Amino acid sequence: MSLRIWLWLGTALDAIILLPAAFMAFSALGFAFSYPQATASLVAFLFAALPVFCIVAPFAAWRLHRKRPRDLNAAFTVAAPIVYAAFLVVLLLWN
Repeated sequence: MSLRIWLWLGTALDAIILLPAAFMAFSALGFAFSYPQATASLVAFLFAALPVFCIVAPFAAWRLHRKRPRDLNAAFTVAAPIVYAAFLVVLLLWN
């Protein structure tokens, strides 16, 4: 498969992840406002970063692909929010 196909697939996955990520971020912010501990604020920050990451990473990857078409770092940049979402799921299930 070509790098362009990987970029399109990663962008589609990031778009699919965006809506649940925004829902989790708003829920985490509500959790942080109801519990004044620093840990709750940290968890809210971790979850609030995911929707931003899902929006910014595909733009950065496509820009990188436009400048250097054969560079695999664009594919890794698009895959980063997916890996971060998996980390947050593990964090939720582990605690």
